Amino acid sequence: MIVSGTNAKTGEKITAEAPKLSQSFIEEMTNLDLSDTKIKGVIDNLNISADAKSALYGLSKVVIQAGNYLVKIGRKVIEFIASIHREFPNASFGLIFGAVIGFLVTAIPFIGAVIGALVTPILMAYGLVMGINNDIQDKALARRIAEVNAKFEPLAS
Repeated sequence: MIVSGTNAKTGEKITAEAPKLSQSFIEEMTNLDLSDTKIKGVIDNLNISADAKSALYGLSKVVIQAGNYLVKIGRKVIEFIASIHREFPNASFGLIFGAVIGFLVTAIPFIGAVIGALVTPILMAYGLVMGINNDIQDKALARRIAEVNAKFEPLAS
């Protein structure tokens, strides 16, 4: 299947062959769970700078053409991230908690500058793993992970 898109900054059209993309995968990617208004609401409710929100709005407008379908891939990515946050709240919290603690370690005068760059990613990974561990203990959530993984299997190749 031929997939094409346009670089938003340069206007250059990019085309590639994706032989392993099936018709059913493309149809799944065109099914959107959240409306434009809800996606805008998700972005608006984020506690980030206006520039970051603007970048996310831009990402939500990214569209590619796959065969005869127009796929709102940017919107699908944001929708996927929002669903991950809903599905794995402990993992999201653990990652953010690890980042905050890492920032606090980095803020320690003299020694923080030395060890902060090493400790922060470790704390973030630890928080993420602990959160995922709590989330996976729920069997229904484990089934949902398998469903999401199966949906994105064609991208693995």
